[in-house]
Amino acid sequence: MDTELLKTFLEVSRTRHFGRAAEALYLTQSAVSFRIRQLENQLGVNLFTRHRNNIRLTSAGERLLPYAESLMNTWQMAKKEVSHTQQHHELSIGASASLWEAYLTPWLQTLYQQRESLHLEARIAQRHLMVKQLHERQLDLLITTEAPKMDELTSHQIGHISLALFRSRKSEKKEKYDYIKLEWGADFHQHENYLAGADDIPVLTTTSAHLTRQLLHTTGACAFLPDFWETEYSDLLSIQDTAVVLRPLYAVWLQNSDQQTHIRQLIKLPVNI
Repeated sequence: MDTELLKTFLEVSRTRHFGRAAEALYLTQSAVSFRIRQLENQLGVNLFTRHRNNIRLTSAGERLLPYAESLMNTWQMAKKEVSHTQQHHELSIGASASLWEAYLTPWLQTLYQQRESLHLEARIAQRHLMVKQLHERQLDLLITTEAPKMDELTSHQIGHISLALFRSRKSEKKEKYDYIKLEWGADFHQHENYLAGADDIPVLTTTSAHLTRQLLHTTGACAFLPDFWETEYSDLLSIQDTAVVLRPLYAVWLQNSDQQTHIRQLIKLPVNI
């Protein structure tokens, strides 16, 4: 379907006059008539009844009208989105909720403060879904604690994160606490094994660091959270005799991504942990 035919149809239906439609579209009247005939031939129906200057929509034209308006609106939105992306080099960045909440939001704030005309999309999803989106070119950049070992992907370490084991300051001191399992990577279980027996089940499994912190007192549990949160949130108390866990932080993208230049510029700004 030629969108110019629909555009002409909509203008004629609005003005109910081929001459005025031609003026609005900067066309000759014969060109407008030709386009309407083309559209009618494609659809196999008459769209207008013509009696001298009295032009009216047929029943088929009335039925086409809302679809034509919807299609033209969709086409205009599509053109706007495509030109917007080309003009501003919009990048889509994906990470887990816990990374966004704890580490990447300040990094994003600094990016916007230091760079003009920056247009980004921040996505929250599980790592395996975002790896798939990278391959399908639905995502430009993935930030994760585990670099996928795939030849078609490029990985670059951009820093590390430090995690400590916390409980609520209001909770009673215990020898053993229940555990809230927070998403810090699929291989993070090696740091969790000593907290509970193999058969113990976390009281909560989540991808949100803020949700975890808010539920520590309610559940009487412990969880690994950013170590610097102890100075930011007075309700947190680190559990003694547990070591701080360091995790690498990687930027991952397709080797043949057409956004490589912009990605490399972006990751020059360190993630301050």
